Amino acid sequence: MKIVLPIMPRSIEEVASIDREKLMDADMIEWRADYLPKDQILSVAAAVFELCAGLEVIFTIRTREEGGQMTISSEEYVALIKEVAHIYQPDYLDFEYFTHKDVFSEMLEFPNLILSYHNVEETPENFMELMSELTSLSPAVVKMAVMPKTEQDVLDMMNFTRGFKTLNAEQVFVTVSLGELGKISRLAGHITGSSWTYASLEENKAPGQITISHMKQFLQVLETKE
Repeated sequence: MKIVLPIMPRSIEEVASIDREKLMDADMIEWRADYLPKDQILSVAAAVFELCAGLEVIFTIRTREEGGQMTISSEEYVALIKEVAHIYQPDYLDFEYFTHKDVFSEMLEFPNLILSYHNVEETPENFMELMSELTSLSPAVVKMAVMPKTEQDVLDMMNFTRGFKTLNAEQVFVTVSLGELGKISRLAGHITGSSWTYASLEENKAPGQITISHMKQFLQVLETKE
């Protein structure tokens, strides 16, 4: 599994304060631009991409509808993503497909889309239907992150992922069961078929997240053949 490390600066000063050495343990950096005011994203972008030079970068605006920090119209959302994409050419663009389905056609020029779905309230009963719709569009990556209420929710999500990967071997899937209850899902991608896992820096740890130092240790044990 590749390790993705999100960074969430709230200002250009916070970008400058990030220790680049700490980023080097990750395979990819996710820039969560939703922690900035909308009108500051473009002015801060140059500093972020300079900080991440030589690393793969995912550009993400996570909206409040999907557990993020920003309230934004679909038109503003797609315009910001496209402007950053054309200027800085991040390796991946996260696109909240179901929240912004009305403007999805404007993103068809990009082959590097992560079509994502985030539900911070529950693991929906129609999980498989949602995942199937994303898979049918053949994006670079299908990402599903949902909140479990029971241990069975975690096991179901992991089992669904395995099933989709078995039937769609060439598709990259990234799935996460959120919170403390879902922590095991972040470590078990080599079993379920989830290709990436999201870790955290010590200072940004949220419930259920695993620090990058611990993640590297866990994956080394789990993925090393004796």
